[in-house]
Amino acid sequence: MPMYEYGCLDCARQFERLLPMNATDQQIVCPFCQSTHVRRRLSLFATQTQSRGDAALATTTTTTSSGCGCSGCSCGSRS
Repeated sequence: MPMYEYGCLDCARQFERLLPMNATDQQIVCPFCQSTHVRRRLSLFATQTQSRGDAALATTTTTTSSGCGCSGCSCGSRS
């Protein structure tokens, strides 16, 4: 079950929810101010792998993109 990050648009606090993938569109309530005015956030994560026979660790940072127009996404727009 994946962990999703949310941000409240009323109190500006951030929180996480462990939800099944088919429940991400349900109405989420901010645990701090009880507002339903929340938005799912872009999550960043990193993984480390070690290849066989090589003692060096390769670190990869992976981001997901919603085509937001920032310089980090694949939409081709540069803000």
